[in-house]
Amino acid sequence: MEIQVATISVSSLERARVFYEEILGFEPDIFYEQTNWQSYKLDGTAGFGIIETPGLKRNGNSDILNFRITGIEELWNRVKDSVEIDTPLETTPYGILKFVIKDPDGFRIGFVEKEKA
Repeated sequence: MEIQVATISVSSLERARVFYEEILGFEPDIFYEQTNWQSYKLDGTAGFGIIETPGLKRNGNSDILNFRITGIEELWNRVKDSVEIDTPLETTPYGILKFVIKDPDGFRIGFVEKEKA
């Protein structure tokens, strides 16, 4: 079993697109106008998308979606002053570099990279 596409709800597609595309640098893929669903190109087989859910209200929770990337320090330095930070860049007890931010609706997005040996 493997993930095909993980989709998260956003209150405003326009605002979320600015965050994911302009701030984080995600590359848009398919847009499905009937449901206001935007997918993004990723390496590998799994996909990621956002879908507009008018009236969405997020309560504090532990939901998180982690992306494995290369160049985590570069991304951290580029976005750290433009986003809400949940957990700053750190080396975790299990040996990876990681930081966690929140999207405009408060959904937690993590970025991880194996620590260089």
